[in-house]
Amino acid sequence: MSAITPLVSILIPTYNRPHYLEQALRSALAQTYPNIEIIISDNSDNDHTQHLVHHFQSELGISSIRYVKNKRNIGPVANQLQCMRLASGEYVNYLMDDDLFDPVKIERMAVYLKRFPGVTLVSSRKSIIDRANRVTQLSPDTVPFANFNGYETFVSGRAAMATMLRDRINYIGEPTTGLFRKADLAEPFGVFYGRKAFNNVDVATWLTLLSRGDLVYITDPLSSFRRHSTQISVSPLSQMGEICDWVDHILLATHTGILPQDEEWVRTILALKVVAVNQFPMWNAQTHRLFNHEFVSRITQLAEICAVNANLHAAGQEFRELLRRI
Repeated sequence: MSAITPLVSILIPTYNRPHYLEQALRSALAQTYPNIEIIISDNSDNDHTQHLVHHFQSELGISSIRYVKNKRNIGPVANQLQCMRLASGEYVNYLMDDDLFDPVKIERMAVYLKRFPGVTLVSSRKSIIDRANRVTQLSPDTVPFANFNGYETFVSGRAAMATMLRDRINYIGEPTTGLFRKADLAEPFGVFYGRKAFNNVDVATWLTLLSRGDLVYITDPLSSFRRHSTQISVSPLSQMGEICDWVDHILLATHTGILPQDEEWVRTILALKVVAVNQFPMWNAQTHRLFNHEFVSRITQLAEICAVNANLHAAGQEFRELLRRI
């Protein structure tokens, strides 16, 4: 590992998308940063991706690619974790197989990790692209803790965490957006304070990193997130998993003192109550109560918190009424 240019591992978990993977891979190989390795972990049920990667490795002579073909589909989260286990780099950046990197992404971001030991995560805005790589918008439109009139913003990790938890919005972005030190990820990807996320695996990881240090947010879009018809749709089951994840994140941040129990925290709990009371009974019926146990345990915890806070007694009663109904 070079002290001047630490090795960066670009991690690409993939499944049955060789056309998009080729574009993602080319964007990784086009990086201006000189010291990278590319890890591809393949869940595909055919050999199309294997043939594609073999072309890059053998016919084009690219030695920086390490490819693993799983004997069976181990699932998306396990595939992400396998990429991490295989990574040798000091710095790590995921690249989802249908996304793209800007050529200067790693070079622009790595400098902050090298110069500032207290920074544990570097992210940026992204371009939203369609199937033909046309940019349809820049996202997000705004980030409460970022200065969109400047080049970059240094943000306290705890302040960034609190903003995301209170708004229940992943302002950092999908896994493709963030560069971090492998050593700073104290828990497996997708875990926050020992709790494995159902849906919010990226949020859980960002929260873990930000609990240990600070954020640099770059306002230029340095990656592209592709929207297309083969992406997983937002089903009632995934929506239940997501709300359970946000409840977990907020409860854990409350118990550890990351979220002080102030007026904004009260508004955060009240916003959770609105979603729970208005949406969950419908989702529960649509999914034949598949998430009922997980949801009940979390609503019970929220009701207990409300019982000891004078500003939340009414919300606590609504939580308890919801528990009686489900």
